[in-house]
Amino acid sequence: MRVKKIFTDSQNRKVMEINVLPTKYCTFGCVFCPIGQKGEKTDKAHHFDETEAFLSYLEREIEVEKPDVLFINSMGESFLNSRLEEIVFLAKDKNVKVSLYTNGYLLGYPQFAKVALFCDEISGEIKATTEEDFRKYQRPLEGYTLEEYWKNMIGFRERYKGEFVIYVTLIRGVNDNPDSIGRIKDVITKLDPSRIFVETFEDEKFCKAFGVSAQKLSECSKVILGN
Repeated sequence: MRVKKIFTDSQNRKVMEINVLPTKYCTFGCVFCPIGQKGEKTDKAHHFDETEAFLSYLEREIEVEKPDVLFINSMGESFLNSRLEEIVFLAKDKNVKVSLYTNGYLLGYPQFAKVALFCDEISGEIKATTEEDFRKYQRPLEGYTLEEYWKNMIGFRERYKGEFVIYVTLIRGVNDNPDSIGRIKDVITKLDPSRIFVETFEDEKFCKAFGVSAQKLSECSKVILGN
């Protein structure tokens, strides 16, 4: 648990990026996870003893740095810290906006959606576009399905009034074909996001295995964004 970095975003806001997990806890075990494969795969929120000290540390850092936005981007799924709501309200009580990055699956769970609704900005993901690829590449918990994944995000979006951002990651040979791009467009239409980012892998290891070319990225982006 720590402040990862402080930066200025494209909207000229001072952003404090934090990690609220001591190690990796996630609902997925993606083959291209930059954190690595070690960690716990779960959808149960955990109590971490370190959170108490982290809350005090974070309060001091916010008072010193005075960020415009607290960006919660953890080693896995931030919802899995049982005290995430306290972290969100610590920032909001100091008039700092909260942006939460999540893979999006848990947005269909009431106890997690409740916390997300307090945030000013929520980011979700789109990667695999078929059930087979979802299981093969994102390796979710047993019983998770791609259909339910998308339904969870869409259902949350229908009642969320804040900024909803979608990150589409193009994967060579997996979702960069016309059928997959069509499915991505259909989901995005239903999600009606505030902003969309279409990207591919930049990490050298994963770029070699899964990254699409700059030309392919540009072509697919134009279709997805309707440019």
